[in-house]
Amino acid sequence: MAFYQRGFLYLVRKRAKSLLLFLVFLLVSSMILSTTLILQAAQTTEARMQEKAKAKVVCEMTDSARPLTEDEAREIGKLPSVNGINRMGQKTAFLSELSPVTSSDSTKPDNQKVTLLSFDSLEDDGPFVSQTYRIMGGTLFGSESDHGAVINVNFAKANGLEIGDSFSLETEDGKRTTVKVLGEYLAGSETRQQDTTLSVQRIENQIYLDNTAYLELFPDGGFYQFSVYTDKPEELSALSGKLQEILKDQAELTTSDALYQQMQAPLTEITRIVQLMRMLTVLTGEGIVSLLLCMWMRSRQREMAVFVSMGEAKWKIFLQALLESAVLFLASSLISLAVGTLFADPMKRLLLRAAASDLSLEISVQCSDVVFLLGSGSAVVVIAVLLSLIPVIRTKPRDLLSRMEG
Repeated sequence: MAFYQRGFLYLVRKRAKSLLLFLVFLLVSSMILSTTLILQAAQTTEARMQEKAKAKVVCEMTDSARPLTEDEAREIGKLPSVNGINRMGQKTAFLSELSPVTSSDSTKPDNQKVTLLSFDSLEDDGPFVSQTYRIMGGTLFGSESDHGAVINVNFAKANGLEIGDSFSLETEDGKRTTVKVLGEYLAGSETRQQDTTLSVQRIENQIYLDNTAYLELFPDGGFYQFSVYTDKPEELSALSGKLQEILKDQAELTTSDALYQQMQAPLTEITRIVQLMRMLTVLTGEGIVSLLLCMWMRSRQREMAVFVSMGEAKWKIFLQALLESAVLFLASSLISLAVGTLFADPMKRLLLRAAASDLSLEISVQCSDVVFLLGSGSAVVVIAVLLSLIPVIRTKPRDLLSRMEG
């Protein structure tokens, strides 16, 4: 009779032992799969966190006579670790039809001007992100904005503007553009300004506009600051070095990843703990299965010695024992995978109860999880069977039978 036939018959004949070993394998497989799913969730969350942490390098010009240029921005945008850039410009301009807010009676040109602050995306950077200013109505503009603007509430009231209205801006050399009001803001310190403050310096006359309008007014005006974003915060220092090579002494660089560091610390600890739990699960499973098989193999030594004395190769004895354990392990793995798929969503909800509301967890059984489960489980089975069969393999059948007789 072939070894695989004997293996299946033995499993059927020893139902109680087979069931016990199956339950042990099911417990080990479920523990390995559970820790793997939690580890996957932590790693996925860390990857998403890196994208949303807005880690950045701030490049601020050192000389107003040498502003940062569009060409430099394009060169920076080509760097592999850069996933976004926010160009910031600041200039003054005149209002074509409207009047700036001012309490000064000065006749200086600066008392007829407004300050233009340009961004590629006001949603990603600036005083509204840091909550220095508050948006009171409408929305901030993003990277897709075209001739959009955010104005002060008092400026809007003084000129009868509402969200959705348009107004024109004009430069000293006659360039002109029209912007649409997308939102209104308050700084909170408008009333604390002196009456003698010129209009160009008043908070009410700060107009935030996107770079499409800014570049139309100042095509060669340049920018005073770049915020360079990366979704790889761990490479922030290397990115800073590359930016310094491009900008040289034209800009002073500072890195900003405080949010990422704040969020990363607890998640890194969770990842380490789960990795340790998974390793201990595999080692504990190895120990339990090995001990169980060693106990059972002692009761089968006579049977195996008889087979060897009849000419059966020892490697076939090993394959029979391996087949018996492998069948039970595969059956338990299939059940644990089915249960893991079924309970992935409940596990996600359970983990989110203790997590922050903005923390995104994704838990599902992936191919890599199946490969790890089968790989680690197979290692447990092979090592356990080898350890349990060492006395049979190393001892001669005659000595084994005589010892059993005694």
